[in-house]
Amino acid sequence: MSGDEEAPSTPPPPARGGGGRGGLPLSLREEAGGGDNARPWRALCALDAIADKAAKGFPPPPGGLTGLFAVRQGDAVYVYVNDCPHIGTPLEWVSDRFLSHDGSRIVCATHGAEFRITDGECLRGPCFGDCLEPVMIQIKDGIIYVPEDAGL
Repeated sequence: MSGDEEAPSTPPPPARGGGGRGGLPLSLREEAGGGDNARPWRALCALDAIADKAAKGFPPPPGGLTGLFAVRQGDAVYVYVNDCPHIGTPLEWVSDRFLSHDGSRIVCATHGAEFRITDGECLRGPCFGDCLEPVMIQIKDGIIYVPEDAGL
C-alpha cells in the first residue's frame, strides 16, 4: 500500500483459530483526529528497511513483553505479534529469520510450524489451523506505523 492509497476504515474481522488469536492482517489508514477510529500510533520502521520477500523483528514496546515482526512482499506489509500460538515462544531463532528458505512461509523455529504470510494461518505443525496475531498497520510517507499498544 503506498502512502497515497486509501484503505477501508472498518473494524477488524472476528478472530479465527484457537486461543482468540488470528484474523486477517489489516492495513488500515486511521488518521489522527479521526473520531472513533483515532488511536495513538508508533513508528515501526521505514518500509525500505525491510527488503522485498524478507522479514524483520522488532522489540516489544516499553513495558511490553512480546515483540513484533513484519514481512514485506512488494508494497504489501504484514505485521504479527512474535508469539507462536502453540506455546508462546518467539518464532525466530536467529535475528530476523522468520521465513522459509524460499521466502514463501513464516516458520516457527521451535517446532517447524509453517504459517501463511498473508493471513498468519498455520498450515503445518502442532498449531495447525491456529493463526498468528495480526497487527494493524498504516504506511505514511514511507514509514510503517503500528498501534502504540501493539505487543503489550
